[in-house]
Amino acid sequence: MNRPAFGPEADKTGIDKAGGFSLTDAATDFLRDRILDLTLEPGERLEEKMLRARFGLSRTPVREAINRLISEGLVRIRGNRGVHVSPMDIEGILSLLDAYVLCERMVASVCKLDNPGLEDDLKEIQRSLVGAAEQMDLLKITEVNAKFHGRIAEGVENCFIQQYSADLHNLARRASFFVYRREAKRRDGTSVLGDRVLSDHEKIIDHIANDDRNRLVAAITEHALLFREQFEAMLKGPDFTAVEFLSIRNG
Repeated sequence: MNRPAFGPEADKTGIDKAGGFSLTDAATDFLRDRILDLTLEPGERLEEKMLRARFGLSRTPVREAINRLISEGLVRIRGNRGVHVSPMDIEGILSLLDAYVLCERMVASVCKLDNPGLEDDLKEIQRSLVGAAEQMDLLKITEVNAKFHGRIAEGVENCFIQQYSADLHNLARRASFFVYRREAKRRDGTSVLGDRVLSDHEKIIDHIANDDRNRLVAAITEHALLFREQFEAMLKGPDFTAVEFLSIRNG
């Protein structure tokens, strides 16, 4: 069920009467998406008044949403300079991707392959990812991809590892969106996502179904390295400049 938009259907307690969703939840989802799709630029200062005017949000949900996004690492407090979208620099992303690769390998090594519903859930998520890829809905692609890997992490049955994996995927989604958006503008129309990522996911599902731990670890590790290699290749490309990366909004 989708969360309803902000508006008059919400009562004074901030709960939408139609679906029972908190306006804070809705505001958090909305602002998170605007950070992940780079509408709110890395390093941009977030003022409550600006956010309310720009996006039509209410004061209390905005304030609480910012606090939640701080806990997710997408927003930072910079001393007496206020609240800002967390920066996204090249060195930081490479460090994040190193941690991501190690985490994925760990998850594959200890995930319980007989976790109830794991295979069926992954197949369902994969179908959603195929649909998002066909529509070239880049933000949705990053969301569903994170959900796919999050479901595997859930199979570890350790809340600390699961949260660590979720945090890394959440933070990596901005970089993923940037790369996917850049790929979408390539003249030849090709995309690593269109073939390799979806193919890798199918292999991962097969290894889980066949209870093949060794091949699963190898496949997930190789899959995790894919994006890092893709990002590094972009940095080394003849048409890439640091200015482009620093001027993210104009993409």
